[in-house]
Amino acid sequence: MKVLDSPCLRHNCSKCCRQTNMPITIRESEIISQITHKDVEDFTKNLSQTAEILELSNDEKNKSCVFLQTNSKELDAEGTCIIHANRPQGCRLYPFILDMEDNVWKDDYCPYVKEFPMANENNRQALLALDSNVQAEARMRKGT
Repeated sequence: MKVLDSPCLRHNCSKCCRQTNMPITIRESEIISQITHKDVEDFTKNLSQTAEILELSNDEKNKSCVFLQTNSKELDAEGTCIIHANRPQGCRLYPFILDMEDNVWKDDYCPYVKEFPMANENNRQALLALDSNVQAEARMRKGT
């Protein structure tokens, strides 16, 4: 029996995977490349479009993350992440997000936000660390 470890899985929700701007680290891209047997360029946006930040790309047909199996571009349509067990940290942390002052919140865009625990300092630190890593990698690519 499959353990449904999050509201997303329990409700077969994929709303946050739609029209996403999900940053990933170099290490995450390498892991995803290994398990999918795809080149990083095949599942990330063009770096010139993202200020040199690696981001998962969206499928043009269904307007969702390239790793979301779905037949619909509707925001509330069901879908399954084919890399769920190896999904990036940003996906794992969602619906926790940072505001402009680096306070952590639960994103009201998530339809099941009330089923997640309260945001806490651990969530904040994990998001800050992810942002720091992604920004450092972008600076490295820019040569600054």
